[in-house]
Amino acid sequence: MGEIYLCGVRIDALWRREALGRALDGEDLTCVITPNLLMLQACRRDAELRRLLCSADLSLPDGAGVLRLAKRHGTPLPERIAGIDFGEDLLDEAERRGLRVFLLGGREGIALRASERLLRTHPRLRICGVQNGYFDREGAENEAILDRIRRRRTDILLVCLGFPLQERWILENRDALAGVRVAAGLGGSLDVWAGRVRRAPRPFRAVGLEWAWRMLCQPERLRHLPSLLHGALYREKKE
Repeated sequence: MGEIYLCGVRIDALWRREALGRALDGEDLTCVITPNLLMLQACRRDAELRRLLCSADLSLPDGAGVLRLAKRHGTPLPERIAGIDFGEDLLDEAERRGLRVFLLGGREGIALRASERLLRTHPRLRICGVQNGYFDREGAENEAILDRIRRRRTDILLVCLGFPLQERWILENRDALAGVRVAAGLGGSLDVWAGRVRRAPRPFRAVGLEWAWRMLCQPERLRHLPSLLHGALYREKKE
């Protein structure tokens, strides 16, 4: 269905099943990002960040606000594809195909706890490694982690370092991820899978109010809430 640009960031106009197929069925590594409205707002101010995100292979709209913005621009998107939903699609497919999954991110112990809980719901899932997100992303420690990802013959790498750290890490290290089929930045998904954070109930998600649930549960997020009423956000300049 093509692609559109919002705040200078490319968004792929795909249905969820199409996105899963494009991620898994290519011959080379597919780097996946899931921009939300906060990420787009940041990219309006940062040309280098825009260029970085546009270098991803697959860019999926995470958030009802992205869909509203696209519609307002006259370029509607097929559907919202939340990062955690796409991650769960990848896990389901990994279990079905016997693919190896590496979990990277979160505080100490979170990735391990997430793996234990995921194996209860996906008993045939092959989790080949876990790594917390508190490591030196440059130099020897980073190289050791990349080497472990390769040696574990990882097929799917789920990176949960938060924006923009996870996007920078994936895209700046893509040449060192030989053999990996998909590397996806999934924000706080590990915290949800580990049971540390509760995801919004389905009624909130169904009407595009998952962001409101997060604000209720984590009031400190309010300072980052984009001004949806500010006209400048919608008056995107042509690149």
